[in-house]
Amino acid sequence: MKKTILFLMALCVAGTTFGQKYYVCSGTGSNRNDGSKASPFKNLQKALDVAENGATIYVAEGNYYGLLNKGNIIITKPVTIIGGYNSDFTERDVLKYRSMVQPTPASNGTASGQGTIQLRSIKAPTEKVVIDGLILDRGNSIAYNVKGDGRPEGVASAQMNPIGTAGIGGANLDENVSTTETAMIYFDGYQGVVNQINVEIKNCAFLNCPNYGIVGMLNEGSLTIDNCIFVNVRMATLDVRGANAKKVIPITFTNNTVLFVWSRLRDLADMGYGYRMIPGTTNTISHNIFGCACFAALDRTHVDSNKEREAMRKEAVTDNIFFLNRQADLTIPGGGMFMRVSATDFDDVEQLDKVSGNKVLTDPKLLDGKVDKAYLAGFLNLKSSSTMNVNYGSAANQFRSAMGMNLQGTGSTTASMFANRYPWEEALKLFGAVQGYGAQTIKN
Repeated sequence: MKKTILFLMALCVAGTTFGQKYYVCSGTGSNRNDGSKASPFKNLQKALDVAENGATIYVAEGNYYGLLNKGNIIITKPVTIIGGYNSDFTERDVLKYRSMVQPTPASNGTASGQGTIQLRSIKAPTEKVVIDGLILDRGNSIAYNVKGDGRPEGVASAQMNPIGTAGIGGANLDENVSTTETAMIYFDGYQGVVNQINVEIKNCAFLNCPNYGIVGMLNEGSLTIDNCIFVNVRMATLDVRGANAKKVIPITFTNNTVLFVWSRLRDLADMGYGYRMIPGTTNTISHNIFGCACFAALDRTHVDSNKEREAMRKEAVTDNIFFLNRQADLTIPGGGMFMRVSATDFDDVEQLDKVSGNKVLTDPKLLDGKVDKAYLAGFLNLKSSSTMNVNYGSAANQFRSAMGMNLQGTGSTTASMFANRYPWEEALKLFGAVQGYGAQTIKN
């Protein structure tokens, strides 16, 4: 008894308070308030800055993307964020009272770091960060082709411009925008400290991502992604690596819907993965829907150079639905660069320890009325072509020809569609679309 009292006294002296609650409402709050339910903060970042370890932050409907709308949110301690409340916090409905993280084009030049939400150097391996009920969408802050190239009929925008180049964007596609290469959630090893934390992400939407959905490194802890949707993501939905040479990070990916994952560039030559199993991690992938990946739904091509850690990796892929992934449902080493595998052949893949109940569909009728038809039609008819123009008479090429060297020219790539903006409100229909698979109806 005395030891318990002394321990509690020590916590009070250290200034640590567990179970503290803060409230955030962009419509009625002020950052001069105390963050109580009756007097909420205006800004999510303000609550994160003042919260102690273990605090819970309740977020009302509105748009939140950093102090002074700078474009990103920084998490530096174990806290729980719960979105989807009405303005007086008497009711929660994630899809009705939308807690958005939807940066504007103006925020592209003021954000710092590589993530819209960043978990930055958290060293608390026995504690947890929870992100529950946020809708992340960068569709308005992406630059789209000014000429209208790569815009199938009925699709909301032309194709995304290359990272770092200007185009049109904004809510009405009438603003000058330069796309920045930003992940939706980034585990940032800021100032040399790799995150050591258990992370749980649930009931969230990741929409129109100009870079990865979730990416970065963990040194210790675990990662769980449950009941989320990922729609129109460039590169990969998830690419998280373990940084501890003696351990693997357990990642659980369950009840998620992943649609329209694009390649790195519009030549469609590389990347475009629904989920990547990366060295330093061991993965449980179950009851998800993976559809319309430019390359493959799953990637397990990376083999850990640390043989002991590679032996710790145990991959379970069970009870998932796969459909219309352009090259494969899974890529593994072999066959030159890698082998392309259908889910029907997962039994033969030695890198997968558990495989059962996976289904392959030849068409997406299961999601009829839940997927934007024009966007799907454009993806099904997707084509990419490259051309090269060579000036044989140029002085440089005449010299290169005389020396037996390859000639130089200028090339261009065109695509019928590439990372076009998906209507984010339409995407929310995917929650509860298929009973038992993918994102289910959110229990508020």
